[in-house]
Amino acid sequence: MSDSPIHVARVARGLTQDHHIRIAAMDATPLWDGVRRGHPHLDGEACACLTELLSATALVQSRGHSAERLQLLLKGSGRAKAVVADSWPDGTIRGVLDVSEQPSGSWVQAPGTLQVMRSNPDGQPYVGHLELVEGSVATQVEAYLQISEQVQASLTLWCDPSTGEAGGLMVEPLPHCPPERLARLVQAIEGLDVVPNWERTPDFLMGWINQGTGVEDISVSDLHYRCRCNRQSLLGTLSGFPHGQKVDLFAELDTLEVRCDYCGKVYEITREELLGEAGA
Repeated sequence: MSDSPIHVARVARGLTQDHHIRIAAMDATPLWDGVRRGHPHLDGEACACLTELLSATALVQSRGHSAERLQLLLKGSGRAKAVVADSWPDGTIRGVLDVSEQPSGSWVQAPGTLQVMRSNPDGQPYVGHLELVEGSVATQVEAYLQISEQVQASLTLWCDPSTGEAGGLMVEPLPHCPPERLARLVQAIEGLDVVPNWERTPDFLMGWINQGTGVEDISVSDLHYRCRCNRQSLLGTLSGFPHGQKVDLFAELDTLEVRCDYCGKVYEITREELLGEAGA
């Protein structure tokens, strides 16, 4: 595993005592710190976009799929050509953003696609695709939950590009939530705009959404922003290439430099390591 710094974010899940609303809230500022250190070529706004997708991925995974690896890949027509967030069952999360040549406008913009990949413990993947709708990262994930998983959830994400204060809130009204309770929930979500980012801790958000009815804690988990790359896994991937393609990689040099997109670490792979042949 990479020896990059570890940055820990907290995700809390709860259920209102009236059993009408499930809540997941997180402090994602440590993820921002990891993104900035891992991707120094990205500016603050690009880092904010990536941090929001990381937060969305963590909150979706917290719905009960923690035993699965969850990867969200967003490809669009905005300033972000592609954004990837990759969350693993052991609590590690990583991400990467590919900036387009578009100098201004929204980072996430249709047309494009959102790909959601789940891998269960035995490695079997499930991949879903959804055309992008108009709106932010949160809007795309809400649309996916509604259309692909038939889940009515509200997702709120924030990341200040200048300070890195970041977080997320996902609320899911349960099927028998009364209309008046749902109306109060909508009011609480809309009223969150008046709360500064630094005050939006998971504990505060739980209280804000519950509006005094009390919360039953379900779980609290940590996320570590950390790349998972290593020489062994890289060699395993390269070994799966056709022989002719592997030979072509060393057409001009006896040593190949491979850079990890997630953390920027460069691995030097020799001809002998990959092909079992000594250089000329």
